[in-house]
Amino acid sequence: MSMTGRVGRAGRVGVVGLVAALAAATASAESIQGRWKLVAAEDLRADGSVARYPWGRHPVGSIVVEGAACYLQIMSSDTPAFPGGAQSTTEQMKAMLLSSYISYSGPCAIDEAAGKVTLKVDAAWRPDYIGTEQVRFFRFDNGHLIFGPASNSIRSGDDRLSRRLTLERVQ
Repeated sequence: MSMTGRVGRAGRVGVVGLVAALAAATASAESIQGRWKLVAAEDLRADGSVARYPWGRHPVGSIVVEGAACYLQIMSSDTPAFPGGAQSTTEQMKAMLLSSYISYSGPCAIDEAAGKVTLKVDAAWRPDYIGTEQVRFFRFDNGHLIFGPASNSIRSGDDRLSRRLTLERVQ
C-alpha cells in the first residue's frame, strides 16, 4: 500500500474525529444546563409584537439548571412609587411584590431534544405553586436561551399572549 493511502485514511479518521468533537462541543454549548441571566421578558401577541413587559423593561433574574434540579427567579428592577390613599403603603408593597417577583424551584425532567422542561415545584414565592408541575419550553437563538410556557397560554383580557424570556449564559 502506498504512503498516500495510509495518510489519506489517517486524514479521514482525523477529520471524522474533529467533526465528532465539534458536534459534541456544539451540543454542550446548546444545553440548558448551567446558569442563565435574564436579559428580556416579553408577552407577545400572535403577530409577534410586544403586548407588555411583565416585569418592566429591565427585569433582573436567572434560571439555574443543574442536573435534575431547576431554579427560576425573576423580579422587576423598576422602583415603584406608592401614593398615599385608601390603601396603606405596606398593603401596596405586598400587592406589588406578588406582581413584580416570581421564584420557584424543584426537581425537573429535561428533554433537550424536545426543548421541554417539566419542573415539580417544591419551593415557591406563592404557596399555591408548591406541588404543581410547571412545563416550560426552550430553544436556542444566536447563543441566547429562549424560555417560557406554552404559546398563547398567558391571558390578558380577551387576548392570548406568549411569554418569551430571553437569557444569556453566565460563565
